[in-house]
Amino acid sequence: MRVHISLPATDLARSQMFYSEMLAAPATKVRPNYLNFRLNEPAIHLSLFKGESSCNDSAQHFGIELPDAETFKAWQERLSDAGVDALSEPDARCCYARGDKIWLQDPDGHRWEIWHRTGEYDALIEPQSTCCTQGQ
Repeated sequence: MRVHISLPATDLARSQMFYSEMLAAPATKVRPNYLNFRLNEPAIHLSLFKGESSCNDSAQHFGIELPDAETFKAWQERLSDAGVDALSEPDARCCYARGDKIWLQDPDGHRWEIWHRTGEYDALIEPQSTCCTQGQ
């Protein structure tokens, strides 16, 4: 089982480079107006099609929850080494959970949250959290 997400991309080559770095995997299928990443780890089928981004009308953000701190640190280091811009949010409190997060933005402005849960939190959102406010 894997989640499928389909997003528009104004520049498929730029998006392919971004997602190859983010997911640490090459695109599975590449066509002139389409590409996808069909992966088992993380279990995702991400497809990108040539088109204008409608970020203002799309989902607030997408996320990949990692199983533990070691995996999170490995993702964080790999993305940093690859030069991918990421905003670090340690000990974030959002959506009734605590966790360490990094935030990425693809070339078309789609926001991605890479995180691992460290505990529970008693409120929906902490005022300084970027979870539900960044990019709005």
